[in-house]
Amino acid sequence: NSITDAFCNAQKTAFGDTNSFESRGGLAAMGKALARGMVLALSIWDDHTAGMYWLDSTYPTDASASQPGVVRGPCSTTSGDPKTVESTEGSNQVIFSNIKFG
Repeated sequence: NSITDAFCNAQKTAFGDTNSFESRGGLAAMGKALARGMVLALSIWDDHTAGMYWLDSTYPTDASASQPGVVRGPCSTTSGDPKTVESTEGSNQVIFSNIKFG
């Protein structure tokens, strides 16, 4: 029950994804990057390329939901349309506070 290079490689193979994690050095490279220190960046945006479907919907939207990795969450494939989001939620805001680190 841990994340390993073998697990990450198997996931990319199972879902037919490009294995950019391995080509960039896998967990060893990630460990070195973490040792150098990182910056936390928080952002709110709408996605004009993929409608944020890759995060919590069916993606790619034209793929069969029976394929491994296509269903990524419960949201519909129309919920992230930027025109809808901007017209119905355009004045929303967020405040990030009390962020802990260490």
